[in-house]
Amino acid sequence: MLFVYFSLLQNPEDELLFETFYNKFYNTIYYISKEHLHTKEAAEDCAHEILLYFAKNFHNISHDFNDVRLRNYIKTVSKCMAIDMYRKEKKHIDNIADADITDFYDISEKEFDVIDEIQLKEAFDKMPEEYRYICYLKYVYNMSGKEIAKMLKISETLVRKRCMLGKQFLKNYLTGDN
Repeated sequence: MLFVYFSLLQNPEDELLFETFYNKFYNTIYYISKEHLHTKEAAEDCAHEILLYFAKNFHNISHDFNDVRLRNYIKTVSKCMAIDMYRKEKKHIDNIADADITDFYDISEKEFDVIDEIQLKEAFDKMPEEYRYICYLKYVYNMSGKEIAKMLKISETLVRKRCMLGKQFLKNYLTGDN
């Protein structure tokens, strides 16, 4: 794997120095990534991206690997890049419009246990968008009201209200009480 990083170095004589850098700081970079990303695979990907960044910019950093400022810089870059990767992973939720609504099975309400999938999709498509989006996050992605409120930058009370109104809309539509 080191050969990938070596190919990004501006000065080929820095290969031995970068290998020392890698051996000294990989565990720190990985640990910081794991702290923010929570899965081994995501942390490894993030650590790889961070090391690519350092390989590209190796000529600009101090080669005194015991320097406290360098260590703090590595920790700061690692944390920022891990947070960025976390945000990118969470961003897929914003693309819900592209998802197939047939995944919307469980509404956690007794009234909807026997509803035909096609009827549910039709009812869901007729629901006002502000309710549909929140219901989708809540029941398909199993997000909590707090997570939805934070993501949409609205209050938890508004999330609960829209979710309740969305369920009421579905119930009324499916029972013919529109």
